Amino acid sequence: MSRRDRRCCSLCSTTAAAALVAVFSLFSLSLCQCHETRKAPVGDTSDTIRIDRKLYYRDNNDYTYPYDLSAFSVKYEKCQNVQSWSDELADDEESSGTVFAIKEFVVFRLCPSDSCETCNANYGEYVLPADEYLLAATERTREDFENFCKICEETCNNGGYCDECSADCSTYDNLGNNGYVDASNYVQCQQIDMNNNDNGEEGDENNDGQNGNDAEGQLLYIGPRCSSNGSRIYIGLFSDEDCGVPYELPDGQTMADYIGAKLWYRTLENAYAGDAGDCMSCAENNDDANGDENNQNDRNDADNINQMCEEVYSASAKCESKHGITAGFIQTNREEQDYEKKVENEFLVCNFIESLILDSYTEMGEINIYEEQDVVIRQTTTLQKATLSILSLSIFGILSYSVWLSRAIDVAFPSMDLFACAGEGTMA
Repeated sequence: MSRRDRRCCSLCSTTAAAALVAVFSLFSLSLCQCHETRKAPVGDTSDTIRIDRKLYYRDNNDYTYPYDLSAFSVKYEKCQNVQSWSDELADDEESSGTVFAIKEFVVFRLCPSDSCETCNANYGEYVLPADEYLLAATERTREDFENFCKICEETCNNGGYCDECSADCSTYDNLGNNGYVDASNYVQCQQIDMNNNDNGEEGDENNDGQNGNDAEGQLLYIGPRCSSNGSRIYIGLFSDEDCGVPYELPDGQTMADYIGAKLWYRTLENAYAGDAGDCMSCAENNDDANGDENNQNDRNDADNINQMCEEVYSASAKCESKHGITAGFIQTNREEQDYEKKVENEFLVCNFIESLILDSYTEMGEINIYEEQDVVIRQTTTLQKATLSILSLSIFGILSYSVWLSRAIDVAFPSMDLFACAGEGTMA
């Protein structure tokens, strides 16, 4: 091969290499692009989303957890109604005609206690039925309020200022005498007692649509219900034993006409709108003023996690890896044979939670196809921005060099067929 041919082939090889680097850089650039805008997904409410209730055990049979929950706090996020098929309603010939029941779900976060108010990194997101969340949370808020009243009483006895707290505690101690009942008594679906109301008075003997049934004698049930925007949870009436079909109150009637008392929401409200930045610590309270037996038993276990967090964590479906939890449920199950299924299940759970918090459903739990849904915008990180800048400059430099190299070849060898370089000449 002549010197001229060797130079020609060398230039061809350089050009091909430059083109290959440019293509690779463009491919890398596409991988680094992380800004995304999309519609909120509609979650999957099928049985493929499983609530994994497995815990971990020490040798002394005490519970332990993937990471130290005592350093985290519960932060309520949203309550959402979701309609789904009901086998019971489909089989019930006396039902109101619908085969879809409403299920209430609560989404909450476990946030690092020192940054719970912002809670924008290293947290877990969880979902579970509303009644299970409320049963654990209201027990905690009721105990906290009773401790508050105990401290208030001690302060008053010592001559301290106690007018405000004394009034709240006096109301709590005399709910029945004032015609109220604690709303947290109804966080689980139950039939309204038709014989006796909560004040101990006799029920409605005339069956006129009060104290347990409607004007047509239909049995009614009472349980939790999500507000229209999910920020609140209130107590409502239902026409089925699973509290899946809401019962709308006739005009002029109130809840008190059916249960014999007005609802007092203090302990229930604290379960989703607490006083300490909407966060409830998972650390055990060792200063329980009431000496509650359940608290005492909880303090005797091996961990430092209160009973509320133990219950809501074990009963919930978990989305942890996505939000920066590096020692969560998925990471600690790598050795198990169904690890891949757990990863897939967490992916489905994360999508379902995202659909709940991004207004994919209406107040009645139907798929929202009329209102414009929220969008998810994922921003690039500082490292990704730097990588994009370097890649962009590299691509520009490679392209500039390729253009210069091409022109240099055209000037040096104006009449040469570059594609024939590889086929010309033989090695001696």
